[in-house]
Amino acid sequence: MGRVSKGSKSESRGGGGEGGESEDHEVHIWTERERRKKMRNMFTSLHSLLPQLPPKADKSTIVDEAVNYIRTLQHTLQKLQKQKLEKLRLVGGGGGTSVDSREAFMADHGATAALNNNNNWTISTNSPTAVSVPSRLSQCFQTWSSPNVVLNVSGDDAHISICCARKPGLLTTVCYVLEKHKLEVVSANVSSEFFRAMYMIHAHANGVSDQFPEALAVEEVYKLAVGEILLWLSS
Repeated sequence: MGRVSKGSKSESRGGGGEGGESEDHEVHIWTERERRKKMRNMFTSLHSLLPQLPPKADKSTIVDEAVNYIRTLQHTLQKLQKQKLEKLRLVGGGGGTSVDSREAFMADHGATAALNNNNNWTISTNSPTAVSVPSRLSQCFQTWSSPNVVLNVSGDDAHISICCARKPGLLTTVCYVLEKHKLEVVSANVSSEFFRAMYMIHAHANGVSDQFPEALAVEEVYKLAVGEILLWLSS
């Protein structure tokens, strides 16, 4: 009688182990099913963003078309950025003067009339051959200045100095504009008096030119960003 009882306990334990393995297997099947469902939904969503694709397209085609479409959007963005930069350059000249990219790139805040002559913007460099050196290898500053803003660019780094009347939210706006252009704020110093404030910002470009060779030159990105800051100052 005792042996029969012992055997029953052994069988009971064995049945419990098989039940645990079965539950693990079911969990694995459910997890895999959910993963496949999520991937299928993601491909469906991606397909819906590419109207040029036929209704029935395989996953490889969807991915290839998505990559090509992203590249097209990047080129369009770069073209629009260049156009925007050109418009900013012409703000100070009333659109009637052709300006060189090394002589002027933005308008003074609230003093457009004083900048109708683009010579009010100056650029200086410590080396006559600095322009031919790749931006990442530059060992000198290229400087653009206006009465209220000075931009010093060397390689992927830049120092932006701003002196203006106190304006609430200026630093937040500056950081937002720099971040929008993939420019990281390394450090920022603020000195404020009763009537004016001074900002000294060290920024670094996060390798956008390395990822996309056809992108704007680093100094052009900095000038575009600072041009937006100046337009905001004048508002």
